[in-house]
Amino acid sequence: MVYLSLGLLLLGAVTALNLVLILAVIRRLRRHEEERKQQGDTFENIPSGPPVGERVPEFSAVAVDGTRVGSDALRGREAALTFLSTGCSACVAAARDLPEFARRTGLDVDQMVVVISGEGPDARSMAETVAGVARVVLEERDGPLSVLFAVKGTPTNVMVDADGTVTYAEAGTHPVLDQLPA
Repeated sequence: MVYLSLGLLLLGAVTALNLVLILAVIRRLRRHEEERKQQGDTFENIPSGPPVGERVPEFSAVAVDGTRVGSDALRGREAALTFLSTGCSACVAAARDLPEFARRTGLDVDQMVVVISGEGPDARSMAETVAGVARVVLEERDGPLSVLFAVKGTPTNVMVDADGTVTYAEAGTHPVLDQLPA
């Protein structure tokens, strides 16, 4: 009976210590988040991609399905380029939103290009999510298209008008989808 009482007492002490440590971690995370917000270090709609008003950079690449995509193919109609990364949890949600984005904007598969940075099965899985919605180009991290388009964070969305002029270029979790009418 004494051992049982001591065991329960020890278990209670360890549980109380665990609770104190969890509360300390939560308080530290909240403080860190407040400091980050005060410094303006948020990820909602940060500039990423070519400057608005400039021409889309000249590029050419081969999509996963073997189709050649490039700036010439996008001219003459509106287009969207989305840059995703396999190491980005927000990119998974952004990839799932692309079919809805295509539906709401009326863009077809030839007007949408998705560039996925990363390797292996994660990149292939993300590419399957947007198959049939956009032309998908796979590249290594900080690959040539990401560098050419000055991508500073993922997901980044770049909208281009029929003249090839950038009308929107920002990074964020759902920057374009949130601004579209229902």
